[in-house]
This record gives sequence, C-alpha cells and structure tokens, in this order.
Amino acid sequence: MSPVPDPALPIPALAGFPPEVREAFQRYRTQGDTKAAEEVVLAAAVDYRPASAGSAPAVTDETRLLEDLGYDSVAVAELAFFLEDVFDMTISNEDVLAVRTIADLRGCVMRKLAGKTGAA
Repeated sequence: MSPVPDPALPIPALAGFPPEVREAFQRYRTQGDTKAAEEVVLAAAVDYRPASAGSAPAVTDETRLLEDLGYDSVAVAELAFFLEDVFDMTISNEDVLAVRTIADLRGCVMRKLAGKTGAA
C-alpha cells in the first residue's frame, strides 16, 4: 500500500508552473476536483510542447498533439512520465499510443485517476 501524499506539501514537478496551475493541483488533491486536475493536464500539455514547434495555437479538445502542437513520440513519452509523477499513477504504452488529441489525453488521465480512487 503506497503512502497517501500530504496535500499540504508542494509537488516539485509543478514548481515552474504558474500559481494558478499549482492551486488547481491543490484543489484536486484536497477536494478531488476533477476539473482542476483537467486544468493541470492541459497546462502540462502546453508546457511540454517541444521548443522547436513554434508558437502555440489556441488549444481545444480537438487539438492534436503531433500535428498541431509539434509533439513527437519522445515528447509524448516525456509528457506521460510527467503526468505519472504529478498524479502518482501509471500510464501504459498502450494508453500513450491511443492519445492523439487533448481530449484523448484528458480522458486517459481522468480514467486513470478514477481507477485510482476506486481502488482505494
């Protein structure tokens, strides 16, 4: 059984994110606010964009990671590792391969988080 993280402790992985993203994560951790978790996922997807991708387009659920945000397979894997670390969960290779859009990414993380709470 893994220890329950102290909601008062900051998450080092989020240190470079704006205060509103860190606050959203705290709302998720302390209140179970899934909309707040979705905010963190969206912020991470925008933040982890490869620097060579140019300026960020307006991001919607239909925004594609590869074609619109300039991700490649390595960047998608890094994003998945980051989300695993932040949310203390596991994202399988099969999950990563199924993610094409922001909506796919958000849905994947929300399913993993729901399964994690259901397992407790």
